Amino acid sequence: MKKINIKSLIITSIACLLPIICGLIFYNELPDRIAIHWGIDNNPNGYFSKPVFVFGIPVIMLVLQIFCSIISDLSDKNPEANKKAVTVYKWLIPIITVVIYIVTIAIALGNSLDIRKIVMILLGILFIISGNYMPKVRSDYYMNTKIFWVKNRDEKLVNKAIKISAYGLIVYGILFILSILFKPVVSVVVLIAMLLFCLYIYIYVYIKSRK
Repeated sequence: MKKINIKSLIITSIACLLPIICGLIFYNELPDRIAIHWGIDNNPNGYFSKPVFVFGIPVIMLVLQIFCSIISDLSDKNPEANKKAVTVYKWLIPIITVVIYIVTIAIALGNSLDIRKIVMILLGILFIISGNYMPKVRSDYYMNTKIFWVKNRDEKLVNKAIKISAYGLIVYGILFILSILFKPVVSVVVLIAMLLFCLYIYIYVYIKSRK
């Protein structure tokens, strides 16, 4: 019988909400409108009200974390074999939430930070870690979670897609980090290339699985 890992769900959910403490500590010092999106020129172009940011962002990420964790657990037929890799995956959302939340507050308090570089380094590290752990998860996990859209449960095809995807994540993770050494447009090009790579994987799997 498939079970939800309640302990993991509770711990990662609490981690998503922990940033609220930081928001409350600096609440009176924060401006009424807080930038939550920046353009390629590192200038803010999207804002949330202070209450929505302080409380809303962690709650939204909490809901996303709960949804992803439950889907992951219900789809995992080999929890012991996939334990390490799935644990890493489950911590991606909490880590992103904490880092981005704290960085956003730091910028709102008047600190001069390059949000592009921070985001690219964070994503780069997460991609490299995910790429290293991706092949360690059994193929049926990816098929059950519908990460790869495969007809007739072609395990050989999924394993090949996993291998290609893993190498791709590592390579693009490195490129994400290296892009901070150049002009912002380079980061945009790398990001677009990453999205095209993901699209290629899905199209490749879709076409191969229907032959």
